[in-house]
Order: sequence, then C-alpha cells, then structure tokens
Amino acid sequence: MSADGSPTVATSGLSVSFGSRQALEDVSFELRSGTFTGVLGPNGAGKTTLLGALLGTIAHRGSARVEGRPAYVPQAGAIDASFPIDALGVVLMGRYPRLGWRRRPGPDDRRRARELLEQVGLAAEARTSFGALSGGQRQRALVGRALAQEGDVLLLDEPLTGVDAPSAEVLLEVFEAERRSGRTVVMTTHDLAQAARVCDRLLLLNRSLVAAGRTDEVFRSEVLRRAYGGDLLLIDGQTALLDDAHHHH
Repeated sequence: MSADGSPTVATSGLSVSFGSRQALEDVSFELRSGTFTGVLGPNGAGKTTLLGALLGTIAHRGSARVEGRPAYVPQAGAIDASFPIDALGVVLMGRYPRLGWRRRPGPDDRRRARELLEQVGLAAEARTSFGALSGGQRQRALVGRALAQEGDVLLLDEPLTGVDAPSAEVLLEVFEAERRSGRTVVMTTHDLAQAARVCDRLLLLNRSLVAAGRTDEVFRSEVLRRAYGGDLLLIDGQTALLDDAHHHH
C-alpha cells in the first residue's frame, strides 16, 4: 500500500468502447489508501467496465492504474453453484495466485482460509458445498476468497445485490475493517442510500465521470440528477431513485 499519501487507484483519460458503443469516456480520478469508495450510476453507466479496466481485463485507452495487488469480488453467479467445491475450497482458491505454479496450499494457507471463514461468518459452513450455501453465504465465501489474496486494493462489483440483511451487515463490517487497515476499497452499487451511509468517497458515473469526492459533496440531489436525470425524484426533501434496473430506492 502507498505509504506516502500517493494515489493507489488512478485513471487518466480512461475510455472504453465495445464496437460502436462508448462504455466509458475520458474518466479521470484518484483514490488514496484507507478510503471506501462507492461507484454509483444508472444501469449501463460503466461501473463494471471501470473495474475491468482497473484489473486490466478490458481493453481501454488512457490509463488505469492500481498500485500494488488488486483483489476482486465479481458479481454473484461468478462461480457455478454446481461446481464441486466447499466453502473452505472457495476461500483457498484465493491463495493460489500467491503460491505460483505447481504448488498446493499448505497448512498455513488452510489456517489462514479458516480464519477468513470465521471473519465472514462461515466457520460452521467450511465443509458445506458451495451450491448448498444461501445466496448471501456464497457472496461471503467469494469475499473470503478475495481477502485470501491479501491484496492492497479491494475491488467489489455489486457485492451486496440480492444479499440477505445479516450477510450484508457482515460484509460491510469486513469492508470497513479493510479500509481501517489502510486498504483501498472500491464498491460498485445501485443502492444510493447504502453507499451514502457506508462510503466516505463516491464516484458518480454515467459513461463519463459526473462527480467524484467526499460523500457529502457528491450525495446531493442537484449532483445526482446530472447522472440519473428524470429517474431521480425529490419527495419531502428525500431523494428517490425510480426505474432503476435493480429497484433500489
């Protein structure tokens, strides 16, 4: 992690196209270590595309830089529920990038995986098959897998979508602990209210960067309306998001 206050995540003139469709255009921002950033925007705004560019899995123009090792939590469904693996095995998958070719997890890796299962509240389900876990438990296992990579930057693609309330609470505590430890946490989400509650920084996207800054600077109706347009409604001074693909308000 950056110890001198320099950015750990940064883009400059980042643009991504899929054929004739412009997914991101001229996006520039900087994030520093020890911050928890929510990436907001309407459906199709380029949130997942942004994470792919930062990971280097999506071709792009401009620059997208992650200082240190990234750890990634994909959207739910990234692992086939029928895949023959238990919760402990899912977390152990996160150790393989650190082991190198032809090396198998050893006792220390298994110990660390069990510690992470405890951290995400799945110690009792260590030997439960991935397919037998609930949706929230599966997402917790995937977060445990990312933590096992011991990355400097945690990239989360809608980690709380469709997750039950107890699992969401556990995961938010984990993300906050990672932030307090000095890691950079970046989470895409459709849930405006939740992002405003738990994140200290926000990036507001609608293919281009609409706004970036502290949560209290970005989470304002006049700023949000520039991204969401007519889908944003004020009711008794409260902001409501209408017609969002995931139906969050």
